[in-house]
Amino acid sequence: MSGHPHSFSRYCMQCGQRLTTAIPEGDRKRRLVCLDCGFIHYINPRPVAGTIPVRADGRFLLLRRGIQPRIGTWVFPGGYMDVGETAESAAARETLEEANLEVANLELLGVYTRPEPGVVVIVYVAEATSEASVGEETTEIGWFAPHEIPWDDLAFDSTTAALTDLVRRLAGQ
Repeated sequence: MSGHPHSFSRYCMQCGQRLTTAIPEGDRKRRLVCLDCGFIHYINPRPVAGTIPVRADGRFLLLRRGIQPRIGTWVFPGGYMDVGETAESAAARETLEEANLEVANLELLGVYTRPEPGVVVIVYVAEATSEASVGEETTEIGWFAPHEIPWDDLAFDSTTAALTDLVRRLAGQ
């Protein structure tokens, strides 16, 4: 709960009164609770959607991060979903923002989770339909074959897990 942005909430979003931590009736976990109105402030995982764009030659796109966390490491395009977006539309939007790249034919690769900081990463393999270039939050782009992946310089555990799954898929395993 400590890495989630709402874990530091101090006031009820329903009535504005101060929150406390308590175990609500019928629950087993300590939550943020308003003792005035009874509202329970659940701190839920934050969904991230991304793509691993693939060109016709079989190479796929990775970006060098230009922002924290993990600035300077490699990752596929992705980011937090906005309210009102599907996972697919968020993944395509993030790819356009971070790599100026349009994608099509998104196919679910996998869903990757970590308990801290409470993130669920939804990753699609996508067909690259335009040319890529450095975009928002990115300092470099690269097209990689499976044997060229910079394994020791990847941004997150979910990056490693998704690329491992992609390499297995491409190898027909």
